[in-house]
Amino acid sequence: MAMNDSQRTGNLPDNPAQAFVDHFRCRPESAPFHLNGTVGQADGFFKLGESVCFGKAAGIEVAERASDALADVLPAIEPKLGGRNIRTPFNPTEIIDNLRRETYVKSSTGEHFFHTVYYRLRPLLPSALRIRLQRRLFHARQATAFPKWPMDDSVDTIFQSLMKLAIQAGPDGEVPFVWFWPEGKKAAVVMTHDVEQQAGVDECETLMDVDVEFGIKAAFHLIPEKRYPGQIENLTARFRARGFEVNIHDLDHDGSLFDGREQFNERAKRINVYARKLGIDGFRAGSMHRNQAWFDELQFQYDMSVPTVSHLEPQKGGCCTVFPYFVGNMVEIPLTTIQDYGLFNILRQHSIDLWKQQIEAIAAHNGLISFIVHPDYITAPREKRLYRELLSHLSTTSRDKNFWLEFPAEINRWWRERREMDLVQDGNQWVVTGPGSERAQVAYASIIDGKLSYRIGNRVSTTPL
Repeated sequence: MAMNDSQRTGNLPDNPAQAFVDHFRCRPESAPFHLNGTVGQADGFFKLGESVCFGKAAGIEVAERASDALADVLPAIEPKLGGRNIRTPFNPTEIIDNLRRETYVKSSTGEHFFHTVYYRLRPLLPSALRIRLQRRLFHARQATAFPKWPMDDSVDTIFQSLMKLAIQAGPDGEVPFVWFWPEGKKAAVVMTHDVEQQAGVDECETLMDVDVEFGIKAAFHLIPEKRYPGQIENLTARFRARGFEVNIHDLDHDGSLFDGREQFNERAKRINVYARKLGIDGFRAGSMHRNQAWFDELQFQYDMSVPTVSHLEPQKGGCCTVFPYFVGNMVEIPLTTIQDYGLFNILRQHSIDLWKQQIEAIAAHNGLISFIVHPDYITAPREKRLYRELLSHLSTTSRDKNFWLEFPAEINRWWRERREMDLVQDGNQWVVTGPGSERAQVAYASIIDGKLSYRIGNRVSTTPL
């Protein structure tokens, strides 16, 4: 559920540049961000150019709601450029963490009550009624200004604005950094399958055949208790024997994992036992329920429970980024595209046009294109055809545009290795050092015709600023 003040993680990093350095893996001297003045006591919304921010700021009045008229702090930064310092009226690391960890989401007693009642009654509700309720919730959220639907990239555009400032303040007209993906891949793609009922279990063999046909590396997420009891060990062995990844999906998917801290801690212990027994490193909560402040109780290397924008999930919010990020020592691999259930049932769309739109938008940011497709919901001929269309498009696009199509475990491994990499100067050039650096590429950020551009070797990728 959404976090209240007592649930939020305590101290954010003191270094205003830390999130920027971690994201780009650039030299600290390339990120000369310093606070300009004393920030206020209250958190609120404001803008950095066109990007929505949430946190404390100096010299402006922050807004209570993202839909209010928001003060723009960018003009207050640009006149102060010069030398090697950029003085900002906010802590960039704080506002990035506030968006990623969803601390901008206000808890609602009414919404929490509705959620609790809905999940208790859900087994008794006709499918048509459930879908009607879900559509009403979606339309209500779609009317909000923030996060943006169908993709919120606020964190990513904040990083891009900060990079432009860093380039302007530096002496060389460009900033070197470690490219986001190995071997200079333009973007990354992850396919996951949440297996929710016995009907989904029965469909998995066919689904694996389709994935293999199109060369898709996918992860199956299994529910340990109640849904298909006693099968998880055999299913894990079966999927691994065919070369697929397996992760844990909640405990019993009853919608109440995060309803209270004591209950969560008890369930987390049982979840961790399953993970250790089966040798599983990845986790996703049922229905994308989450409280990132509690993730440290889960003994996994990576989590996949946080959507970029949560208009079609039971819990509102979203991490506002299309890149992985760290929550403590766990890598968060966010969901960045619409789920098959939401596309087919809530939006009633029977084409892959929205998926293609999201793929293109995420690739423009060089981000992570991640999917959830349920074997439970692609049993009918039309849905099977649409899934094959998606895989055909992914296979062709990944080849033509140099995407990295990999398992979640490999995304986790790369993101951990990249965090430990450094840029060092070797004569007149920059090189990457650290474990895994043989796959890394040095990239250079510059400004061309007023837009932020990235160069890897002779390639230039212009971001949509």
